[in-house]
Amino acid sequence: MQIQTKLKGAERNFFVGRAKELEILHKHTTGNSECQWLHINGQSGIGKSTLLQQFMAELEVGEVYFLDGSKTIRAKEDVFVQLANQLKSAGEWDLHEQNQEEIVNRIIHRSAQKGGHVVLLLDTFENWHTVEKWLPQWLGQFEDTVRIITAGRHPLTGGWLRSGWASFLHSVPLTSLTPTDVDQYARKRGLASNETKSQLFQFSRGIPLAMTLVAEMMLKGNQYKPLARIEQNQLISVLIEELFDGLDASVRRLLEAASVFWRFNEERLSSLLEEEIDYESFRRLIKMPFIILKEDGWMLHDAIRSWALEDMMLRKPQTYEQMRLKALKQIRLEERSNPLLRQKLQLDKMSLHENPLVRNICFTGHLDNVEVRGCHECDLPVIESLYIRYHHFVLPEASEDILMVRLIRPIWEVDPSSFITIWQENELVAFFGKIPLHDKMLKVLETDQVLHPFLKGWKPAPNSYLICFVGLEPELAAKTQTYVISTLINHFSLSKWLLDFTCLKEWFPVLELCGFDSAPWSYGKTQSGTEFRGFILDLTQEDYLSKLDRVLSKNSLDETLNQPKSTGDVNELKILMKEFSKIPGNSGLSETYTRLFPHRITFDLSTETIGKFIQKDIVDVINLLIGGEEMEATLGRILKYAFIQGIRPHELVAKKTNLSLSTYYRYLNKALERLFQDLAQKNL
Repeated sequence: MQIQTKLKGAERNFFVGRAKELEILHKHTTGNSECQWLHINGQSGIGKSTLLQQFMAELEVGEVYFLDGSKTIRAKEDVFVQLANQLKSAGEWDLHEQNQEEIVNRIIHRSAQKGGHVVLLLDTFENWHTVEKWLPQWLGQFEDTVRIITAGRHPLTGGWLRSGWASFLHSVPLTSLTPTDVDQYARKRGLASNETKSQLFQFSRGIPLAMTLVAEMMLKGNQYKPLARIEQNQLISVLIEELFDGLDASVRRLLEAASVFWRFNEERLSSLLEEEIDYESFRRLIKMPFIILKEDGWMLHDAIRSWALEDMMLRKPQTYEQMRLKALKQIRLEERSNPLLRQKLQLDKMSLHENPLVRNICFTGHLDNVEVRGCHECDLPVIESLYIRYHHFVLPEASEDILMVRLIRPIWEVDPSSFITIWQENELVAFFGKIPLHDKMLKVLETDQVLHPFLKGWKPAPNSYLICFVGLEPELAAKTQTYVISTLINHFSLSKWLLDFTCLKEWFPVLELCGFDSAPWSYGKTQSGTEFRGFILDLTQEDYLSKLDRVLSKNSLDETLNQPKSTGDVNELKILMKEFSKIPGNSGLSETYTRLFPHRITFDLSTETIGKFIQKDIVDVINLLIGGEEMEATLGRILKYAFIQGIRPHELVAKKTNLSLSTYYRYLNKALERLFQDLAQKNL
């Protein structure tokens, strides 16, 4: 058996999903569709060729003539050569004339013999442009018993439709695989741990090419451990080259700028690049198959945007940071020019958050045709099911823990407005609870022990709410999350005080980065040991959009108050930290520390003794950071690895802290600033 045959067999063994698309292909092949021409389109790496291979492997009746566009097609004769070879293999040994008429007649004849079920399958259709004028006319010579299937990156437009085929053509866009499909693929590949399966989806976003590459790299190492940062960077470089292959420099530059925005248009890209945008280059950009047209601009596919950003931050971190700030400035200009857009632009601003955790978790997927409704009694079984299935999907280790689902109905009976439901095409796909904390509701909440610490420590305040229920249809979770977040933020404006109480660990640092304050006194555990943490949003002094804007701002009041005395002071501390191991024997370093933090040296010490004291003082402060919340712990570990342990090169420290190199350098500066602030305090 040839290696190629073995490879195709292995690929089919790992095939997952696409049941709907395969059904459409089979119906089309058997003549049970109105259109003679079926076109499959989707971005590079989305699995078009794999789908066609699976379809051909499943086909039990009829014949398929596969025309490979990845091979050179410069003229119609190249098509005839491929078809003639396949006809001879099918038994047409007397075929000598490889011309248009003879090829058409032979295929029509075989179609009549088979009673239909002959398929012309044209792959990599974007490479057929050299025969664009001839091909529609040639295909028109076949009888409707010969079914036509094409697959390419782009929808059929322009000449293909002007040829008169528009009414005989049906297009099927190929989208990403669902989280369930990815999970099934992981199990087929032997990826065992929940952590690796989660990373497989988070990185690939269901794009088969990325999914395959990630799985292969995981299997080369330890499939129980997620990929290290350096491995992720290698994958991103490969994927970016594959997806952007053939683009000229002007379109690549626009694509890079587009990745900075959540939604982009020509005006936004122009503000970022500070130049007039070439119209033709922009048109070529928005025709790319991973660009999604929305009512108010365009969006990049989540995975493409994520990879493009990571690639830019890795290669050009300063350029990215400059572009991010310019983009934030542009969004604020739009907001000031039309204050009515303030609510609508909230997610555009949040997508420019400096922290990748916020960008990665808050901006996934695009959900269309949705509406927000209240919750009726008949909806309760559905939202209970959504809650359980979603939490077991994202938190499989708590699969035996039903969490607080028993509270849903009693809460609704006290106040039906506590739950907000989200519908797509008349199907309930998501919900969240925003529960008013009045006396009647508190009696209901008291019945679940996980809430006891919160209820014991909470001081009642007007217009207060508890957010502890959220559920998304697992199959649609990746596409629904951004919409749910936007809807939640809209509801924040009606509140004065909120506690977000969640067991979803990935949200712990994100909530703090988005303006919530950790509330350790409210933490609780279920009987099965699932930990819930509370995060407070106090809106008594300002609305959430103002608070969010301040969080995003580089020049916010809080940051100004917490800034060290000067950049020079931090730089001096940085120089001292680089020489950390030499402090005991270097009086100059000890003098620098004493000058910067005189309140920390309260008695006379010898040169060597004071140096050791300073070392211990610094280590104690860093250890306090490491023992703090997630963000503080990350900063503390960076300081420990980079300066106390002196690990070099910095790439190794970035790897140990699971940060991209560009993010690591930003965090390194923040860590030094935080160390300065803590050392500048009067007390430890």
